[in-house]
Amino acid sequence: MNSIIAWFAENRVAANLLMIFILVAGALSLPDTRKEILPNISSEHIAISIPYPGASPTEVEKAVVSRVESALYDLEGIEKITSISKASLGYVQVEVKIGYQVNDLLEKIKAKVEAIANLPPQVSKPIIKQIAVRVQTTRLIISGPADERSLKHLAEQVREDLLEKSGISQVEISDVRPYEISIELTESALQRYGLSFAEVVHVIKTSSLDSSGGVAGSTPLEIHGKAETGEDYGNIVIRSDPEGGRVLLSDVAHVVDGFKKSHVASRFNGNPAVSLKIFRVGDQSILDVSRTVRDYIKNPDRFIPEQVSLHMWEDSSKYFRSRINLMINNAIGGFLLMFVILLVFLRLRLSFWTSLGIPISFFGAFWILPSFGGSFNMVSLFAFILVLGIVVDDAIIVGENIFTHHRSGNLGLSGAVLGAQEVAKPVVFAILTTMVAFMPLLFMPGWEGQLIYVIPVVVIATLAFSLIESLLILPAHLSTITRWRKPEETRFKKLGEWQQRFSVGLERFINTAFKPFLEWVLRWRYTA
Repeated sequence: MNSIIAWFAENRVAANLLMIFILVAGALSLPDTRKEILPNISSEHIAISIPYPGASPTEVEKAVVSRVESALYDLEGIEKITSISKASLGYVQVEVKIGYQVNDLLEKIKAKVEAIANLPPQVSKPIIKQIAVRVQTTRLIISGPADERSLKHLAEQVREDLLEKSGISQVEISDVRPYEISIELTESALQRYGLSFAEVVHVIKTSSLDSSGGVAGSTPLEIHGKAETGEDYGNIVIRSDPEGGRVLLSDVAHVVDGFKKSHVASRFNGNPAVSLKIFRVGDQSILDVSRTVRDYIKNPDRFIPEQVSLHMWEDSSKYFRSRINLMINNAIGGFLLMFVILLVFLRLRLSFWTSLGIPISFFGAFWILPSFGGSFNMVSLFAFILVLGIVVDDAIIVGENIFTHHRSGNLGLSGAVLGAQEVAKPVVFAILTTMVAFMPLLFMPGWEGQLIYVIPVVVIATLAFSLIESLLILPAHLSTITRWRKPEETRFKKLGEWQQRFSVGLERFINTAFKPFLEWVLRWRYTA
């Protein structure tokens, strides 16, 4: 360690190149580092959705859900199984035990569920996937004096426009009722045509579906017969005779192509509204997503009726920006405050180079952060604010000890090397003990561990570069002080006089107050 410190102090060009490299590497990594409101978290849950069209909740429970539960109960790695049975759909959620790989268990669950035999023929293929944790970036609200169908149609068009933008991959329509086609049968209409309720239901099920049409050469053929609109359902033939007479569904039922009955009602500024939820996924930047939505609102890609307006709501990027501003203000404030306090007791050049440990340590952490899967988010920015208070302690210790050597007459390279070498061991151990205190957070399991993983990464990386700066870069900068000038010989005469006055006052306090008190404590050490 001593030889490395001496080599960098003697080779100031190497020390300056190391400092410049850290600053440039950190600056270049800033634009490419992912920016998000929270760290990417993978859920420890697996969802199994099994459609069973036309079945009641009781039928779904007996024929599907209970059999899935029976197939999974003996799989190792399952903490809990939760199931929901409702009309036409069975839903099973599996919670994975801590310490088990979700992807491995996902493959085992797929094999078990797909091996279940004798399911009703109407049951569709199960959808098995890991539950994704999505973080909403912002919400775009479309409002105006228009009917619900028009607003939803416009929202679908705007959604297509946003998905075509680079940097936006997930947009979800919300705060509006889902489409629904309802078929209302009456007893009088059924009696008039001699039909039963079961007969009509059977015809609808068998008539509205897509099927395979075989293969023509090497080309597979498909028959698209599934009804999509109310008109399509109304034209379904319920009964026909050899003479060409036909009874359509519209003859015996009232087909309504509208929205599902619900208590959902969305209004914005007194007008009906529908909203689009925009999510950030993958390596997308929350700032870029927010900027893209704002630009679209100012200049839409399609015609928006005059009375319909677009609004940005619940913009999470503003919280991200406020946390960044808080970190920047704290870093600048910490740098200036430490510079002023050191300037009171130490020399100008020494105070400046010691304070420079803050930006060097931070830019080094900026450079390393993406390599460990980190990003700029609310948690990592909190970690930077947290480490700001301890990041330059080692630089202050090294700088003050070099200052002591200079003041005693050991100037230049010799004083810088000896001053750094004398305190190298306690400084290294002080940094290492702080790193060790944060290391257990790297290995916390579950989603909580994923959430706070970036805190120890930021703290350890920042402290590591702080150690490099204080022992390798700082002595090289202070080795150029070859003359101990009196206050009246300096460019800033009054500043030098103030520094000397504070320094003399501090030494007087140490010799007349603290030293006698320390001697008394040492004499009465057991009492202390």
